[in-house]
Amino acid sequence: MYCVVFKDDDQMLVDLRRKEIKGDKIYLVQNGSSVWVKRVKICWDGVDLIFDNKEEYLPVHLSKDKAESLQVIGQLAHLGKNMI
Repeated sequence: MYCVVFKDDDQMLVDLRRKEIKGDKIYLVQNGSSVWVKRVKICWDGVDLIFDNKEEYLPVHLSKDKAESLQVIGQLAHLGKNMI
């Protein structure tokens, strides 16, 4: 796993066909009106949304009830960084 920290002007390509959570991948997910680009880990008691910038953010845990409304939009396939 390598650390991916997103900036506001980064460009992302999301594979909308990949909606099944597998391994240590980054997904675009939606829960209600909130949309995140995070690593997703399925746990016995729900789902963890994991930030790569662990020094600043703790994982967000969604209980099984809240995780049921979590929608996987797709898997991050490419990240473009602005070099200027």
